[in-house]
Amino acid sequence: MTASARSAGTADAVADLVETALGQRPARVTPLADGGHQARVWRVEVGRERLVGKTAGAHLTSEGRMLQDLAVAGWPVPAVHASNDRLLLMDWIEHDGSTLSDEGGVAFAERLAGLHATPVAADGEPPFGYRYDVMIGGLPQINERWGSWVAFFRWKRLWMAAWLAQRAGRLPVGTMVRIERLGARLHEWLQEPARPALIHGDLWSGNVLCRRGHMVAVIDPAISWSHPEIEIAFTALFGGLPAAFYARYFALNPSPPGFNEERRDLYNLYPLLVHTALFGSAWAASVARTLDRFEV
Repeated sequence: MTASARSAGTADAVADLVETALGQRPARVTPLADGGHQARVWRVEVGRERLVGKTAGAHLTSEGRMLQDLAVAGWPVPAVHASNDRLLLMDWIEHDGSTLSDEGGVAFAERLAGLHATPVAADGEPPFGYRYDVMIGGLPQINERWGSWVAFFRWKRLWMAAWLAQRAGRLPVGTMVRIERLGARLHEWLQEPARPALIHGDLWSGNVLCRRGHMVAVIDPAISWSHPEIEIAFTALFGGLPAAFYARYFALNPSPPGFNEERRDLYNLYPLLVHTALFGSAWAASVARTLDRFEV
């Protein structure tokens, strides 16, 4: 039976996918974890190599492309061995499950500031967005190119995520109306950056693989050219990064006043809306509380 005829949730089906991608059947395929959003993660042994395989029903091609783009930008990501919509094969990264120490946080801040300083792609397109659409978790992230950061954040981040959440039946109509009102006032709080930053886009502590308190690789990107503050805001949403990380990052890449007081919460409306679309009402309540703060 071929992989296309079997569930991708079985080791034999994954072995079929790997053999098709690499031309060599793995000696062993072992399930590791639920990769989230209907994806699964596997240990794949091919010859003397140990790889990580990620399987899903669709949409893995863009993840492989993102990892390759980030590698070109000098970002520490697993090397991609094969990528299609159903299978992503990557290097096995040895890590110990630790979190960033203060020293590791400083080093990570320096690497992140370097990523954010990547020269803007000279492709003649408007600066914000990206060359292709991607996924954030299990949700489409539309990266249509726009010339204004504030407009891009309004329409391609807040409004799009809110629309997807409402379509899924997880965002009340009244909250959608409030999102639209906030969008019309974003210029009161947000500013255009000096230049766009290349961002990882889904940067929380769970996506930072560490060994002895130091980052060894970052996984699961949702990249775009954006304002660097949206990245830093997201790192703070779930916690897990040391204060030394923020002190070093802002020493290298200072922000105007108001980030911690206002803009951080505004930018985190996007991941809150993504989580609302994926998981439902508890996250919608968090969205509503942020909107209350801004009296919309």
